[in-house]
Amino acid sequence: MLFNSYDFVFLFFPLILAGYGFFKKVCQGRLSDAHKVNAANGLLLAASFIFYVWTGLGSLPVLAGSMAVNYGVFLLMKKAEWKKAALAAGLILNLGALIYFKYAGNGADLPLGISFFTFTQVAFLMEAYRGNLNRADILSYGLYVSFFPKIMQGPITLPGEMFPQLEKKDREVSWEKIYRSFYLFVLGLSKKVLLADTFGKAADFGYASLPALNTGDGIIVMLSYTLQLYFDFSGYCDMAMGIAGMLGFDLPVNFDSPYKAGNIIEFWKRWHITLTRFFTKYLYIPLGGNRKGRGRTYCNYLLVFLVSGIWHGVGWQFMVWGLMHG
Repeated sequence: MLFNSYDFVFLFFPLILAGYGFFKKVCQGRLSDAHKVNAANGLLLAASFIFYVWTGLGSLPVLAGSMAVNYGVFLLMKKAEWKKAALAAGLILNLGALIYFKYAGNGADLPLGISFFTFTQVAFLMEAYRGNLNRADILSYGLYVSFFPKIMQGPITLPGEMFPQLEKKDREVSWEKIYRSFYLFVLGLSKKVLLADTFGKAADFGYASLPALNTGDGIIVMLSYTLQLYFDFSGYCDMAMGIAGMLGFDLPVNFDSPYKAGNIIEFWKRWHITLTRFFTKYLYIPLGGNRKGRGRTYCNYLLVFLVSGIWHGVGWQFMVWGLMHG
């Protein structure tokens, strides 16, 4: 189920939004603050699983199994003597599953959102290992991973961004925030339907007729594909932020006009911001960042972007693309 589908716009989300609002009103004054938080998180967790199953039932065992394993690793990490071994096992299992499904398995059977929910859980384990996440109940953890506005295409959220919101006692949403979030959703929907899909038709036509293209046609096709990629992904992230906002959550900004960037470094500070942040925080800095000399810094850049290329897609061309950016 896509955000721009009739099922989502006219059925699923209106029912969830109305049901969530009614549920909070019913609970008002009847439950303690802690029970209200758990009940609200439980409702949104159920909605997230319904959304995921609606989109693709076959992927559910992978998501559920991944969540169960990672939460078990988190519990093991609470014992000091097992902390490092548990983290290592968790990272191997997460990255191993991602590599298996993306590269060893059949691409057509790739579990929905696996790249995003895997990195979300890697961030969870890393922050727990670093002592920045001492407590996470099963409901909050489940919703952190599977929250339906972000599970399919991000943004990649960090525990420090989501858990304070998940544990917040008063999650009331003002009419002004609903209005702003609805506006953001419509803006993203317009990017996707009016711009990305239109440019996509031009790109598809061009790539299907390559032998007949002249130089001008080729430039138009390349630009169409470039703009299709941006408006599709940026529009989706705007819709995700708008949907989350109407439910009382704030998701991080993922795009900041990247095609206005003056150089490649600035571009990656504007394009898919949460992915760049993830690689900086959990790969570039642990490798030494820029603290061990210029040569080591350049090697770290290349390795980070090689991994980024592999994450983006299957095939040698993605590795070349990643190394070019590095």
